[in-house]
This record gives sequence, structure tokens and C-alpha cells, in this order.
Amino acid sequence: TALYAIAALSVMAPAAGENVVIADFTLPDPMSMKTMNDPVMGGTSHSTASLHPGEGLVWSGEVNIVSFLRSPGFCILESAGTGKLGPLGNTDGISFEVKGTEKMLKPMGAQISTGAMSKSWGVEVTFSAPLEERARSDGTVELYAPWSDFKAKFRGEDVPDAPLLDAEQLNRAYRVGMSTYQSHKAGPFTVELIKIVASLRGVSVS
Repeated sequence: TALYAIAALSVMAPAAGENVVIADFTLPDPMSMKTMNDPVMGGTSHSTASLHPGEGLVWSGEVNIVSFLRSPGFCILESAGTGKLGPLGNTDGISFEVKGTEKMLKPMGAQISTGAMSKSWGVEVTFSAPLEERARSDGTVELYAPWSDFKAKFRGEDVPDAPLLDAEQLNRAYRVGMSTYQSHKAGPFTVELIKIVASLRGVSVS
């Protein structure tokens, strides 16, 4: 994995009626992020993340075909810390604010880890969902997924006996990220990430 050396900050509790800003990469000392690529599973995909002060984080790389699977591998950008992300139980979804989508492998996917376990498999699951695009008035793009779309996965497989991603699980969340896996595509990509925000019910992301 690759990690840029930026100290992680605790997510502050929001005031009533405000969205939960998980990370703002235009500010000094944002949340630390790392990349995880498919060589951990025998592939050759690669990616790196770099911070551009005042502008955001650039995540770029290339997804290659995994020869023995004859299908695209994956690249993941995820938070590097293990502390709780914040009081997410009252939110209804997650948004990644980006500068554009022209260089992405679409649809990108969102993923979140809460420590939830599968009893029958004996493994920790990751909740994931595809991200949909929403154009914004300032020219940026919001990539959004409601929590209701997230499914429990382990190495790409559905885990039927995992807990639901409910308010209790969301308040335990300690890792959040983006993935190319949902696109099922190979090729180069670049993501210019500005913010990660969990949106409150009925409150628009700004």
C-alpha cells in the first residue's frame, strides 16, 4: 500500500442540521489516505495518492487484467486510520465531491468498514455500493450512494448473514474509501477528490 504522510484529524460532531464532513482535502492536515491495489490478490494494478494543498487529493493509476481470472483487477483509496469516522447514524448516504469524472473508470464504488462480522464465514465484511453522478452548480461533481444501497461483501462475494448497515453500524464506522471494482473495467484513471461527506436526511450537500 502507499500512504502519504499527513496527520489524521478526528471528525468533529456536526451542529444540528449539518452534514458530517468526513474529510476535506483542501484544508491543512486532512484525513490520511492510503491506496490498496490488486497485487495483494496476485494482480498487477497500481495507483498512488498525492495531496495538493488548497486544491484536493489526486488519486491515479491503472487497473490491469488479472491473467488467471481473465477479468479486471482493482484499485482502492481508503482512509488510513482506525478511529471512528464520526456520528454517521443519522445520515442517509455518502458523497465524494470531485473535480470531474472524465478520467474515471465508471461507475466508481464507495465502501465503508464498521467491524461487522459474518458469523458463518468468520470474517470482517466491507459494505460497498456503486456511486451515481450528480452535477453541481459550481462545476464539480458529487458521487453519491445512499446507505440503503450498500451490501456486505468479502473479496467481492455477497455475505448473506452479515449485519445490516444500520445506524448502530454506521456509528461504528472506522474506514471509508473509493474503489474501481464496481466499474469492472481495466485502464488508466484519475480522481481529483475534494471532500468526503455523509449527508443528513433532507440536507443538501454543499
